[in-house]
Amino acid sequence: MPSPSLRFGAAALVSLVSLAANPTPAPEPCSADGGWECPDIGVALEPLKAGGKAISVGTPTALLFASLEDGGGEHIVIADKGGTVTVIDRATGDSKEWLALDGVASVNPERGLLGLALHPQFASGTHQFFTYHTVPRTDEANANCKRLPAFTTKNLPKICAMGEEYGCGGAFVVTEWTVYPDSEDPSGTVVGRELLSRNQPGEGHNAGHVQFGPDGMLYVSVGDGGAQMDPCGRGQDVSYPTSSILRLDLSADDLVPADNPFVGKADHEPLIWAYGFRNPWRMEFTPAGLDGVPAGVLLVGDTGQSRREEIDAVTRGGNYGWSVREGTLNHPGKGVGEVNKSLVSPLFEYGRGEGKASPTGGFAVVGGVVATAAGPLQGMYLMGDNSTQLLRALDLRALDLGSPSTWSGRGKAHMLTGGKLPAATFGRDAAGEVYVAGSGGGVFQVVAQ
Repeated sequence: MPSPSLRFGAAALVSLVSLAANPTPAPEPCSADGGWECPDIGVALEPLKAGGKAISVGTPTALLFASLEDGGGEHIVIADKGGTVTVIDRATGDSKEWLALDGVASVNPERGLLGLALHPQFASGTHQFFTYHTVPRTDEANANCKRLPAFTTKNLPKICAMGEEYGCGGAFVVTEWTVYPDSEDPSGTVVGRELLSRNQPGEGHNAGHVQFGPDGMLYVSVGDGGAQMDPCGRGQDVSYPTSSILRLDLSADDLVPADNPFVGKADHEPLIWAYGFRNPWRMEFTPAGLDGVPAGVLLVGDTGQSRREEIDAVTRGGNYGWSVREGTLNHPGKGVGEVNKSLVSPLFEYGRGEGKASPTGGFAVVGGVVATAAGPLQGMYLMGDNSTQLLRALDLRALDLGSPSTWSGRGKAHMLTGGKLPAATFGRDAAGEVYVAGSGGGVFQVVAQ
């Protein structure tokens, strides 16, 4: 079953990444015969240990590596879908619980505590972290909501409106927490401040991640809220903050950055940075210091409906197509008309049979992080698939990340062989090594062979 991933995008969240002066050459080039065919890269999955003991979490949704104070040792910060945030001293294995949320645990694989980010100045004394979690629907919603039907139903507009009005899928909440890490019981003294809460129209596609950008803004990913095929058309509805990447300015009273693309436009949600996503599960900003990879590009793994999983590079005001299309294909329920050329294409996509989300819910593609440590994986975006348990590495140096017109979904991706697991989240430590956590709780370093 599922669970998500978290990347610590802003460079300030971790100590400086150590890069080798002479990066190891990339693996042998891909062949263009009949589409890109890239050679496999052998890897081993080695258990992550702290204080000599392997780490395991119930259902991990975030995996961060950070120093909690200037000059301090590295700690592992892990969020669990059931509502806890745990911090582990990597050297000693000692752990403390920072947060224990009540009422968020859910059997639904797409609900619970899903996103976690540390403030970029955490180690300098702010001691703040941020979460994205879902809450169940209210008694009023239980009394009023109907399950979303197929989009051919005559009363669909009314039911779609009810979904938003009552929160038929509960709500998503973004919260700022101030923690006292030296306390004997940090979870008992942590103080929360709700920043943003919006009704979720349905109990599906509730993906949510929080990530600080290099611009200091807080980015939030939100899915379309269900149901299958997006019958309410929320993918292209910019009046409501679903199917979107939101961008928040924590210094503004209304959280709206002045340069967001839809500020001042009638019937547009001003927090939206980009839209047209179905279930954007994880995000990562490309790190600084890598030859051939521009820093600060926001990468998102978006779970598809039935035919495509995709990795996107997010641009200001960009429309990523759902539910006009899925990846580079027309929407399966809307014919085969010409695809709108104004839609932003993915960097990379893969199709049916290569890893699809269960039709009963969950997620497939799990966006990852960029490896920065020297070796065959350096400069590659490592990602996983919760369904097929396959791991891949997308070579970012073979893409022009600054030119959306060149993106076609045909990026060069290498299959990582020698290790399989249902990926739930990825993380990168201060040395630039990449780790993957599985839905079963195990956490592993991805080591090229």
